[in-house]
Amino acid sequence: MTARRARALLGALLALLLSGCVGLHADPRIQPGLGVGPADRDEVGFIPPGPQDGSSPEAVIRGFLRAAGVSGQGVAVARTYLTQSLAASWNPEDRAVVTEEGIEAFLDQVATDTYSLSGTLTGTVDAQGRYEPAASATRTTARINVTQVAGQWRISGLPDGFGRWLSKAAFRQLMTPYDFYYVGPDDALVPDVRYVATDKLATRLTRGELGPAPAYLGGAVRTDLGPGVRLSVDAVPVEGGVAAIDLAAAHVSADPAARRRMWAQLVATVTQAPNVSSIAITVEGAGLDLGGLNPPVSGIDALGFQETAAPVGVLPLLRLGRGLVPTDPGRIGQPDQGGIAEQPSAYPRIERTFTELALAFMGEEVAAVAEGELARFRASAGASVPNFGSNLTGPAYDRKGFLWVGGRMSGGRHDGAVWVVDSGIWPPANAPARRITASWLAGRRPVSIAIALDGARAAVISTDDKGRDARLDIAGIVRDDLGAPAGLAESPLRLAPMLSTLRDVVWLSESDVAVLGGETKQALRPYVVTLGQQVTPLPEVKGAERIVTLGGERRLFVRTADELYMRAGGRWAEVGVGDDLVVPGR
Repeated sequence: MTARRARALLGALLALLLSGCVGLHADPRIQPGLGVGPADRDEVGFIPPGPQDGSSPEAVIRGFLRAAGVSGQGVAVARTYLTQSLAASWNPEDRAVVTEEGIEAFLDQVATDTYSLSGTLTGTVDAQGRYEPAASATRTTARINVTQVAGQWRISGLPDGFGRWLSKAAFRQLMTPYDFYYVGPDDALVPDVRYVATDKLATRLTRGELGPAPAYLGGAVRTDLGPGVRLSVDAVPVEGGVAAIDLAAAHVSADPAARRRMWAQLVATVTQAPNVSSIAITVEGAGLDLGGLNPPVSGIDALGFQETAAPVGVLPLLRLGRGLVPTDPGRIGQPDQGGIAEQPSAYPRIERTFTELALAFMGEEVAAVAEGELARFRASAGASVPNFGSNLTGPAYDRKGFLWVGGRMSGGRHDGAVWVVDSGIWPPANAPARRITASWLAGRRPVSIAIALDGARAAVISTDDKGRDARLDIAGIVRDDLGAPAGLAESPLRLAPMLSTLRDVVWLSESDVAVLGGETKQALRPYVVTLGQQVTPLPEVKGAERIVTLGGERRLFVRTADELYMRAGGRWAEVGVGDDLVVPGR
């Protein structure tokens, strides 16, 4: 079973548990979109009632909101609350508004035929399924018009783009987050997370994969299922675990490499549906050639693709004073870990003034930052990169060997900037830092930067000039023809806007990051943040300064000024040896 399919099945199981449980998270107020319910429900168990004779306008409005919150047959019932013309034009897949109150929102009659619906905004879901949480508690309103049809009240007018009005619970019941994959550098599959109603799931996942890549990945990924590619019939039947995807012939590439990428995108995305184990693609009924591979296809490995993996055989480094010791991760926190301190350092001794360290993807060098200085260290030597900026972030390496650092430009302007260094060039004096394009950092100050293992995305924490207005942004990495970074996508995706304080970020997986942050200027604590805007607080670590992982949430470490802590169930345990952990490619 692939990791992504296991995540989909686990999400469905957790959804079933969550639908009957409360209080499972430290702060449920900032859990905007946990998927609830089985991931494929072509038959809806609950069919909401239609309008009753003699119902008041208020009852008709609330009845409509309730029915619209149910997929499948619930949509047909919701249309019965509308006039004939409005029923024909209303699209439930348009913008969904998620509020604290849901259908119990305040409803005020403002005119004979007009009502104002208002509630406390939690977030919105656009027509593409992207969830955007509200940064703070704000009121949202919608004007709804009613009229009498054959003596019965019906809804005659809704705001433009009004799809659904949901409570958080109804949102979790209706929609589940799924990964939609695009092709990144070296054929790495890069996910974008969107919310999908869970009826007719194979069809919805396929439709979501057709079209352009999201703007925040612009220039960083490609899709061969872009504009113009569509289903020949708007349905993807599933029989015996095989999803039959039939595409219209127009805009389907004849290039064998493009077709292989198309297959990989659809296999990775559509097999997340629990009732789909493989897919078969045809073009208006004719098979889509795979160069000797016979469909159906159940995994991306059959197409020559692999899931992005951390480097193998490269040990993390435990910092002991000025030394860096390669350490078996399994020994950290164990009774015999005391012997680690007796091992020789693998690199030249690094002064304690260098507080931010990074280890190259294959372990060949270490980078370190001290105020405005960036230095590189190899087994027998170390030297500084020629000066280029100030207020530098901690460094980070990508899998292609480029060293990244953020900071502020020197000279007259102090805009935020991101630089890269080609670590394949030694000595450092011959490899100056090169600024890449990141126009959205104008007037801002980068605080932390982390590169995803796939090499296609950067996570950037930044603030304004005064250290306020903290943001966590995800942006695609645009590379030149030789694979060198040239810039960051122009329209980054902002995550976790409710966290007003942010300090450090690390990638946990292809679709999750961990940050040190807070909702106010309270003590920082770790949070897990998904690309689907799920924000989960972890126990606080007093004095937390840096966060790092050996892979995933359960292997997180937090560094304070003088201690290193590791996850131990639901708490943090002091490691006892070393004061920092440096992990390759993290």
